[in-house]
Amino acid sequence: MTMQVREVELRDRAKALFAEARVILENKDATPEQKDSVQPKLDEAKGYMAEIKQLQLITEAAGILEPAMAEAGAEAEHVNDEHGSKFQRWGEFLYSAWDANRGNKADPRLVRFEDDEPSKSAPKGQRKDMSGLTGAAGGFLIPTEFRADLLSEVGENSLIRGRATIIPMARRQVDIPVLDQTATTAGIPHWFGGLRFYWTEEAGEKTASDPVFKKITLEAHKLIGFTRASDELLDDSAISLEAFLASPLGLAGGIGWMEDYAFLRGSGAGQPLGILNAGATEVVARAADGEITFPDVVNMLESFLPTGRGVWYATQSALAELLQMTGPAGNPSYVWSPFGYGGAQGAMPSTLFGFPLIFTEKLPLIGTAGDLLLCDPRYYLIGDRQATTVESTKYEKWAYDQTSWRAVHRVDGQPWLSAPLTLQDGTTQVSPFVMLGDKSS
Repeated sequence: MTMQVREVELRDRAKALFAEARVILENKDATPEQKDSVQPKLDEAKGYMAEIKQLQLITEAAGILEPAMAEAGAEAEHVNDEHGSKFQRWGEFLYSAWDANRGNKADPRLVRFEDDEPSKSAPKGQRKDMSGLTGAAGGFLIPTEFRADLLSEVGENSLIRGRATIIPMARRQVDIPVLDQTATTAGIPHWFGGLRFYWTEEAGEKTASDPVFKKITLEAHKLIGFTRASDELLDDSAISLEAFLASPLGLAGGIGWMEDYAFLRGSGAGQPLGILNAGATEVVARAADGEITFPDVVNMLESFLPTGRGVWYATQSALAELLQMTGPAGNPSYVWSPFGYGGAQGAMPSTLFGFPLIFTEKLPLIGTAGDLLLCDPRYYLIGDRQATTVESTKYEKWAYDQTSWRAVHRVDGQPWLSAPLTLQDGTTQVSPFVMLGDKSS
């Protein structure tokens, strides 16, 4: 069932319920039981109206996202030549890019990247020469079939990208509509933004309400990787070069590592806004300086949005502390629990309170704010420009028989929420992003 069909169905149901309620109210001979059925009918109709509002929000978002996704897909298809052939190997693409940058005729399968934003100083209709491009012509787009491999080659498994919400971007910037859920009025559910629900007396005046919308802007930032390789690496159709640039210790690994670090700790200035620095992140004060204790973990759970899809990220330097963490009143530790993993001879625990536990070097040192993070990465948006490019030049270090390589990766990221969500009690705040902070003074 399409959303349009569902919306029509909901409208028909709501109209029918309102009509039934009106007939009863206009009937002077209506029985008490019939009159008592009016309010449930109105409540059910209002529920249908709320669902219609949500469908309209989804439709509005789709109107923005679907064209972007289609354009991104069309852009990727340009990597093929008129015969539909593709590069069979990553090394084959690298060799063709290197050969074209030497001044030879470019392989027809190569596609140069051109940004979509014209220069402010250039005549109308002309594009920039440098800003937003790699080199005078923009570098060569990495074919779609190799891009996933590029982002998978990291020294440490991806923490955020594989679990986040990916928004393909056909342009440098895209605006995402979201409900404004930042109100704090007690007794009102704030999940629904400006949409409000009211209990009213029979035939009482109805209070109108409209959902309040905000927007999140994703703007692709450039991550640049640079290295040099000896010309000997190009001897065998770039087979050796492929192993070098696409390895976890090459350009591929560096792009994945830097991207993940920014999604966690980025400042938002010229780079993605990381979870630790976002306004939507709830900070829980730790019980003792320099430590991660059982009460810290429990308090973080209390502040976590109850999505059931959380992931714990802990700094590598907290591994020993967490594995030896004891419960209240000296109960057995996390590792030695008789209900857990059977002692130290078993596998190292991979969950904490049922959520996956992942240790990483990309969080601050233990005892520093952000050394432990509980989050649902689905609430983190990654704007994927789908335009990673590679280019090379032999002129920078020609006297040393070295070729310089540069890769440019375009991406943005930020939480979907702008602030923690206040529950209906008007006080309790929860968030899909909860980090352990400093000890309260």
